[in-house]
Amino acid sequence: MMPATLLGLDEGLEIIQKLRSQGESIHTPGLGAADCPIHWMHFGKGPDCVLLHGGHGSWMHWISLIPELAEHYSLWVPDLPGFGASGDMLTPPETSFMADALILAIDHLGLSTRGFTLGGFSFGGLVAGQMVAQGAAVESLRLIGSAGMGMRPEKSIDMLLWQRARSPEQLLEAYRHNLKALMLHRDDDINPLALAIHAESCRQTRWRSREASHQASLREVLEQAKVAVHAVWGLQDPTMDHMKLHAWWNQHMQHKNQDMQSLSLWDDCGHWIMHQSPTQLAAWFRTHT
Repeated sequence: MMPATLLGLDEGLEIIQKLRSQGESIHTPGLGAADCPIHWMHFGKGPDCVLLHGGHGSWMHWISLIPELAEHYSLWVPDLPGFGASGDMLTPPETSFMADALILAIDHLGLSTRGFTLGGFSFGGLVAGQMVAQGAAVESLRLIGSAGMGMRPEKSIDMLLWQRARSPEQLLEAYRHNLKALMLHRDDDINPLALAIHAESCRQTRWRSREASHQASLREVLEQAKVAVHAVWGLQDPTMDHMKLHAWWNQHMQHKNQDMQSLSLWDDCGHWIMHQSPTQLAAWFRTHT
């Protein structure tokens, strides 16, 4: 598939490269049954915080938020196995194996001895929850537009198969359409940076996350979690039935102490909150530290 350089997205690529140059690129070796080398970007100093991207994504999903959070955290931002510059797992494509591979890599980086905040966006939220269930040294779980709740609206999301594009123009139009349909509800946010991130991430995606994302496996994890769980969704996020979510949270999570749980629903925000509202999201992270 065509790289973003052939799609006239040089402006967005320059922003990506500038931020990349401010961080450290690290590869952890293949460990455990998955035997999957994992690529990480590391930014900032402070308490450790691991951020997991969404489906058809990469570490770049977090680019707009990284400068805001790197002033307060030591950020560890991987490409998940089967995405970006990371390898592919030798184990079956299941989130439990992915979670195990990440836990072993985090142990290798030395984070487990200190404990860390774990943030997950979309499919990454599902994986983050699985890591908590499997005993990762997580002190606080942050979910941003998380998948795995099984509360998608009845209305389907009209996505285009970008793999069928036969020209750069068709491919760029498919990317733009899909960003509007799924990720970003405001046209102004579908800018060269968003398009470059989406194009490069889609091009390097091997793992298909849709089936796992549509399941409801995260609910039980959240109910049983012994760590603080703070979650946020945009009210314009087409992946979530917000009335069902609010009712479920009140029934199953609200009984926990306020410092151990919170649900935020933000108006004028779609699915990709980190790109649309990075300053607001950074403040939300710090509020629950």
